[in-house]
Amino acid sequence: MASYTQISSTEAEDILKLYGRENVLKLTPLSLGISNSNYRVDLAHESVLLKISNDKNQVQLAEEQAILLYLSKKAYPYSLKPFELKNGELVYHYGRYFGVLYPFVIGIPPGPSDYTCQEVGAALAKLHGIKHDGAELTKLRPHESVGFGPIEILAYAQSAICPSDYREAFDFFFPDQLKAFLAAPLEKGIIHGDLYYDNTLFDNNHLSTVLDFEQAGIGEYLLDLGISLSGTCLEKGRIITPLVNSYLSGYEAIRKLNEIEKEFLDSAIILGLMSISLWRIKRFKERNLNPLMENSYRDLIVRAKDYYLMKQIENN
Repeated sequence: MASYTQISSTEAEDILKLYGRENVLKLTPLSLGISNSNYRVDLAHESVLLKISNDKNQVQLAEEQAILLYLSKKAYPYSLKPFELKNGELVYHYGRYFGVLYPFVIGIPPGPSDYTCQEVGAALAKLHGIKHDGAELTKLRPHESVGFGPIEILAYAQSAICPSDYREAFDFFFPDQLKAFLAAPLEKGIIHGDLYYDNTLFDNNHLSTVLDFEQAGIGEYLLDLGISLSGTCLEKGRIITPLVNSYLSGYEAIRKLNEIEKEFLDSAIILGLMSISLWRIKRFKERNLNPLMENSYRDLIVRAKDYYLMKQIENN
C-alpha cells in the first residue's frame, strides 16, 4: 500500500467546507487503496468518502471524474458520482493535498465464488453495453493514458528496460508479437481497466458498487473482460474454468460475445495479466511506490503461465 496520508478532523472539516459541508462528527481512516488515502467522514445527516490522492496527478484525477459523471448521465447503476465543490469543480485542492469526495456506500468486498463471478460479469457487461454518444465519448481519455493495452505491452516487452522474465513470458505467450490480436476488429467503448472482484462491494448478496475507476478510459471491451476474468475467477490464486464459465454466463446474459471476441478470449485473459503485471512494474519496481511489492508483478506472470498450461491440457 502507498504511504498513507494522515489528516486531522480539523483538516477534514476544512476540506468539506469547500463542498458546503460542515460539522464533522467522526473521521475514520480506511485501509483501502494503493493510489489513495481514504477516509469515512460522518456528518450530522450523511456519511461521505474522502479520498486523498497519493499517486495520480490532478489531470488524471479530473479525467476519472469526467468518466464517472458520464456514467452517471448514462444511468450506469454501479459507479459513484463525485460531489461538486461550491465552485463547481470536482477535484479539491487543500494545501498540499488534492482529491475527491463521494457518497459513502455500505457494502463488503466479496470472495471469489460462482455467484460473485456472475454478478461481476453482469456489471461489466452493463458497462460495455452502454449506448454511447460519439461526440461526448471523444472528450473522455483513452485507457492507454492510465493503463496498458496491447500496443503498450508489446512496446514495453521489446524495450531495453523490460525485465527479462517479463519479456520471456511475453515471447512465450505471443510468439507472433500480437500481430493477430492487433489486427482483430475489436469493439471499443468505456472500460474499467481493473475490475477484479475486490474492486466491488456487495450488499444483501448483490453487487451494489463498482469501485476504483482509476484506470478507466476508452479501450477494447475484450481487454477489459480479460483483465476482469484474470482477477476474479480465482481459486487459490489460479484461474479456473468453472469460475470463468460462471462469469461468462453473467456477462453474456447482458452482452453476447461476438465470434472474434470468443476466438481471442484466452489471449485477452493472458494480456489482462500482462497489463496489470506491467502496471505493478511501473509503480512498484520503477517508481518504488512500495518496495515490498517490487517483484509482485511476477505473481501475475505465474498466474498467466498456469492458465496457459491449463488451457493446453483442456484443449488436447
